[in-house]
Amino acid sequence: MKPDPLKHWRSRHTRESKTITVLETDWPGTLDVCRNAVEYIVRNVPNEEFREQAIEASLTVALDAYRSSVEREIESDRGRLRIFVETLVAGLISQIPAKFANSAKDSEQELIQRLVPANLREALNDLRLSDTCQEWTRNAA
Repeated sequence: MKPDPLKHWRSRHTRESKTITVLETDWPGTLDVCRNAVEYIVRNVPNEEFREQAIEASLTVALDAYRSSVEREIESDRGRLRIFVETLVAGLISQIPAKFANSAKDSEQELIQRLVPANLREALNDLRLSDTCQEWTRNAA
């Protein structure tokens, strides 16, 4: 059985680990999103140092965005989920740009399909990207 890179990362990042627990409580399946994101980075970023930077710039930033939106109560539950997913995807695209050189919109959709379980994608459908979410995704990129 291969080690779980998310579990290892969470053991070193207690604040983010707590946010993941809240996120998973609010939206079952988001733990898989986090795990998928870390596994995606591990597969696409061979250098350990750059891998940590990629996780910081994508997953950590997305979790910070989610935590901030919960604390400030600025969005609906689905809006906060959207902030998390959009910020994560923008961070991944910024960290692994060669993989997504063709079209940013196609890249976003490809990553969402790859990382986000169907039930969560369905919850995000037709949900307008808020100004707050746009601010977080700009900051992640």
